[in-house]
Amino acid sequence: MKRSYRTFLGVCVVSIALLVSTALPSAAASFSGKVIDEDGQPVSNVTVGFSSFAGDMPPNQHHRPEPMFPPAQPSETDETGAFSITDIASPAVHTLVLMPEHEAEYEFQSIKIDGATFHLDPQMHRWQRGGFPFAIEEGADVKDIEITVRLRMRIRGRVLSADGTPLGNARVDFSLDRRRLNGGGGGSSGPTTLDPDGYFTEYVNAAAYYTVTVSYQGQSAESEEILLEDGQRLEGLVLTLEAEPQPPKPEKVEVVPHVRDRERFEAARERERQGVWAINPDNRHAYKMIPCETREAAQERAAAEDAHLLAINDEAEQQWILTVFGKRENFWIGLTLDANETEQQWDNGEPITYTNWNSPKETAESTESAQTEDVRQRYAVLVSLTEKWQLTRHGSPLTRLTERAILEKENLIIGAPEPNKDTEKR
Repeated sequence: MKRSYRTFLGVCVVSIALLVSTALPSAAASFSGKVIDEDGQPVSNVTVGFSSFAGDMPPNQHHRPEPMFPPAQPSETDETGAFSITDIASPAVHTLVLMPEHEAEYEFQSIKIDGATFHLDPQMHRWQRGGFPFAIEEGADVKDIEITVRLRMRIRGRVLSADGTPLGNARVDFSLDRRRLNGGGGGSSGPTTLDPDGYFTEYVNAAAYYTVTVSYQGQSAESEEILLEDGQRLEGLVLTLEAEPQPPKPEKVEVVPHVRDRERFEAARERERQGVWAINPDNRHAYKMIPCETREAAQERAAAEDAHLLAINDEAEQQWILTVFGKRENFWIGLTLDANETEQQWDNGEPITYTNWNSPKETAESTESAQTEDVRQRYAVLVSLTEKWQLTRHGSPLTRLTERAILEKENLIIGAPEPNKDTEKR
């Protein structure tokens, strides 16, 4: 196969050299024409340039001589697709490229010179990294070149931190896995620097199924498998980082201090486990922080105490909660979203009059997601460190890190007898 490539390239170079040398050899060495798309429309703002090498054969993977200096200045197409490159060194072999090399938005499809059209072989296209090799006779003035291009296949996406803010200018570990349509696979990985708005662009050159993974400071995100067919592009991929799964916590071994009054010590420990009610002077509601292994356990505890999980009605109430119960924990609060809800409300039935999501889009996205049939229930967590609300599902890292809940009661009368539900009705 390598010998056939060299033969093919040699034929291309000799053929094009013959055409170019007969174009208009009397004028100074120059190269001009226009760039069009596959529909024949002019393409503006495309930079056409040369990599020039001494000799009579283009460089290959075994032999790549130093480029000639000074190189010809590249030319950017105008609104009509026209370009013009002058002062081309000769005799030499040149590789026509779209710039910046390897990062250009477009790729070659064909080149037409003096009525002859050369289509770029796909295998050679990848081997030459997008270049088109040919020779120009000394003193030739090559005009009316027609270059046909198309947009390169690519995946463009944005990386967000766990709180929804863009990861601007961050250097992340980037991985792109590829599964070919006809079997087999491959991929690439390495560090990538995101732009100031957290975006990345990865160019690909074959139809396949792609999976994107990014990692940053112990957090990672992975896309679903993406099918790109020939010539397609994916824009707008969003990857939100989540903490990598942590190993299970070792069981706590409690060392019970030596105390003389064992009964008093156990009673104090029980009061700590049960929590203490605190009264908010603004609304006279009572609140209590409880430990819980799961959100379901918190709901059961709330029902047992004739209370409900916290419903936050304004900013002042949230600030009072954080002041009283601290800013080091994550708290389950009483907001659940599932596929059957048509409008949001607190679990106790109150309407939502105040929100503090970690992202301004989260409420809209939550409503949209709730319309899908396969979405699972999602619950709201008050993240004290950020003072924001965040949605989570069973099995997510945030769920595993949330071990506290806030209970709320509208009326708390200490020592009052329990109401007789058979005779007392509201």
